[in-house]
Parts: sequence; C-alpha cells; structure tokens
Amino acid sequence: MRVQPSYRERALVLEGEGQRAVVIGDVHIGLEQALARDGLRVPDQTPHLRARVEALLHHHRGTRLVVVGDLKETIGHTTNADARKLRAFMRGLGVPVDLVPGNHDADLGWLGVEQVTLHPATGIKLGDVALTHGHTWPDDAIMDAKLLVTSHHHPMLGLRDELGKLHKEPCWVKGPFRKAARARWPQLPKGAHFIIMPAFNELLSGHPITAPRREASKGEGMGPLLGNQLLDLDKAKVWTLDGIEVGTVAGLRAAAKK
Repeated sequence: MRVQPSYRERALVLEGEGQRAVVIGDVHIGLEQALARDGLRVPDQTPHLRARVEALLHHHRGTRLVVVGDLKETIGHTTNADARKLRAFMRGLGVPVDLVPGNHDADLGWLGVEQVTLHPATGIKLGDVALTHGHTWPDDAIMDAKLLVTSHHHPMLGLRDELGKLHKEPCWVKGPFRKAARARWPQLPKGAHFIIMPAFNELLSGHPITAPRREASKGEGMGPLLGNQLLDLDKAKVWTLDGIEVGTVAGLRAAAKK
C-alpha cells in the first residue's frame, strides 16, 4: 500500500486495494478531565478532535478510519462522561472505524457504536501494513508485513536552546528492524521497517526520542518492541510534521551532547 503522512497533521494515509484509510493514534478523549484534576482547566477537546478527523477524511477522501490505540484517556474503566464523548467522537463519521485498543482502552466493548469494529490489541493488517498500538506484543500473523505502524510512545523531537531549555515538537520516526526482530519473526520481509506516529491529541506531551539515551530511556522502555530493542532506533530517521527530515535518532542524540 502507498503510505503517506498527512502534511502538518498527525495522521497517516494508507492507499491501495480499493481503499484509502486514515490512521491516527493516541487520541486520549477525556484528557481534559485528567488535566483538571491537576489544576489545569481546558475546554472539552472532543469537538475539536472530531472536526480534525472529519477534515482528514474529507481532504484525503478516506474510506475508513483506523485508530491505533488509546482512543480514550481513562485507564481501567469507562466513565459515563467518557462514554458520551466517545460516542460523540465516533458516531456518524460515514466510514467504517477500526479500533485497535491501546493500554488506555479497556472496557470499550459495550459502547456499541454502529460501524465501529473493536479488534484485538495484538493488531490488524491492511494489505502489507501491520498496525498495532505498541504496548503489547503484536500478533505473529501480522508480522509478515512490509511496514509496522505503532503509536503509544508520543515521539518528540527534543532540542535544547542556548540557555539549556528543552523544546519538544511532535515528530515522525521511521526505521528498520534489528536482527533480534528477524530472529523472533523470520517472516519479516527484506527491507521491512517501522513507523512510530506522533500523538493525535495536541495537548499531549511526549518523550524526547532524540535526546541522549539517559533522558529518553523512559520512552524507550514503553512496550516490548522498544523495550526489547527490536526496533533499530539509532538508524531511524526523524521528520517534523512539515515533512522536513532532520536526521537520524543517533545523529540527533550525538548533536544533543555537544
């Protein structure tokens, strides 16, 4: 399938086999409630998130929406407020919605929204593209794909200014698998690679994936793929949301030490 990030957005477009799928991850509906508990009051973001999805589907003439995990913010249960917001976000989009659950998405099976399919957390495959959140092991059956798309890590491009302040911007990360991944999944095609998506929710912070290892270690320990060093992050290339390639993770980490 043809894979293309949406310019200046936090979404992928997969095109092929008669379909055009818009892919997003880390939506975290209800995040404003968690922020309020910490004393930060922001308006309900659900209408804004919904409007962005509608714009993406319209602009790219999307035939389906795929959410690769963390549709909601609350972990372990779904409140009545969550349910209202989730239904408002998903109902009436006019296209099928595939939800691959993330670690925040327990207790979603009862929502019962028409045209929404809840898949296993181990992932799905569209054509030659595998999609999983990244917090758990992917299904072996999807690991013959040429591309693995994950979210979960909220990757950020971290750069320090002359005063030592760390500035973070969401970014795309694309790279190859390590040999250990091929030992685990011999079916991985030659040239297979991965993409880590930026979080769709603009209020989310993230991990400075390009910072020196001691600063990025928290982010790299999230989930089995990075935690077991199956993704070759050093060789991975980093792009801004504007589509500017800024270098490899290893190169940016080396520059951050200077």
